[in-house]
Formats: sequence, C-alpha cells, structure tokens
Amino acid sequence: MISGSYVDVLGLKTYFEEAGQGPVVILLHTAGRDGRQWHGVMEELASRFRLIAPDLPGHGRSWPLGESGCLDDIEAIGAWISDFANAVGVERYAFCGCSMGGNLALLMPTIDARVVATVALQGADRTPTISQSSLDMMCDPRVSLPHANMDFTMSLVGAAADPAGRDFIRWGVRSINAPAQRGDLTAYSHGDIRDRMALVTVPVTLVHGTEDWVVTRQMVDAAASRLTHAARVEVISLPQIGHFPHVEAPEQVARLIEQALEVL
Repeated sequence: MISGSYVDVLGLKTYFEEAGQGPVVILLHTAGRDGRQWHGVMEELASRFRLIAPDLPGHGRSWPLGESGCLDDIEAIGAWISDFANAVGVERYAFCGCSMGGNLALLMPTIDARVVATVALQGADRTPTISQSSLDMMCDPRVSLPHANMDFTMSLVGAAADPAGRDFIRWGVRSINAPAQRGDLTAYSHGDIRDRMALVTVPVTLVHGTEDWVVTRQMVDAAASRLTHAARVEVISLPQIGHFPHVEAPEQVARLIEQALEVL
C-alpha cells in the first residue's frame, strides 16, 4: 500500500508518498516530474524498506515556493531535501534519484551526515546537457512545453522499456509543469559538484541505461573516478534501458537498489 501525506517543510505544504517498513530510503524524481515515478520500485521493495518519495516544491501536489514556484540550484535542492528529511523525522537514510535526482544522489552525502548509502540512476557530477536558449524557451508563452518535449523525452526511452512504463513516461510529458521543468533543468545543467566527490565516504552505486544519449557513460565513469574516498563504488550498465530506469524497468532497478543497500 502506497499512502500520501502532507508535511510542513519550512512553512511549505509538501506532498510525499511512502510505503513499507524498515530502513529509510528517500527517492527523488526526475526533472519536472513527481514521486509517482517510483511507484513500481516502491511496490517491489516495501517488504524490505520504508520508502519515501517527495514532490519537490511546485511539483506534483507540493505547493510552490515563492514567485518562481521552484528551486533552480542544485545546492538549494540538496538543502531542501535535508530539510524534508528533518520534517519527516528521519535519523538516517539512503538516497536514490534519477537524472537530476541522480546528480543529487552524489551530492547528498556531502551535505547531510545522515545519508548512509546512495544510488544514482543516470547521475553524474557534471551534466551540462541543456542549452541556455532551450531553458529560456521552456516558459515562453509561444511554446507548449508538453508538445515540444514529447519527441525529446521519448527518444530517451530504451528499447527494452516496459510498455506500461513507456506509457507513464508519455503521460508525464503531457502533464509537465513548465516552471518546474525549467528550474530543475537549470539546476541540472548548471550544477557542478565535481569538487565535492572526494568528500563522499558512503557506498555509491551508479546505474547507467545504455540507450540514454543525454547522460553518457563517459560522464558516469568520470564521476566514479572522482569518488576517491567512497566506501565502495560500483557502476552498473542496463542494456537497452534509457534515461528513466526506475520507470522503464522497475523490477530490475528494485533488485539493484536492494543489493546496493545491503549495508542497511
């Protein structure tokens, strides 16, 4: 059973979903989306972990933050996640995220001592993949982002993606919130946390879908090479999976998370 609740995070009504009992794992969605992306993984792992998937400010059912509604800086998003963990009373947790969330999976151990392990799907420490002109156009009144983004997003889905997952990704594009997408992708493209990797001491698992052409294996390997003090570093390839492994192959990703978090 996946249940949803609101919690106050620094005065902001924040929506999150959770399932299961046991060691805590916080799950973060990709840019512009929400925690529902993790339902398949949560259903697989609820017998082993307490899984918590928040919607960032201005995403899904979470209330907006300030005039812009959303955060647009990787460090600020990381600080918000730490505040969210405070709000839900978490004493120690593992962190898993994809894409922007994957980059944050590499950042979180350096800013929150409660993080005991991390799994980064399609994550790296530097991903300058979206041009400033593209970011500027996302909220332009002449652009319908759900229409403009469909071909781009679906080109990132791997050939072996679960059909239901493919449909969910397509539906996610149709429901894009343009300010949320722009804020997240600004943080994703401008954030540079390469100098933080030597501070990571927890076990790290990096998972890369081979058919993702935005986050390359070279980016992932470069991040892994800078994790010089991590307790363990493992890089796993998923053939014929693309940019959204947790949606495209939830059962496979659940097993990888379970293995990666044996430390818990």
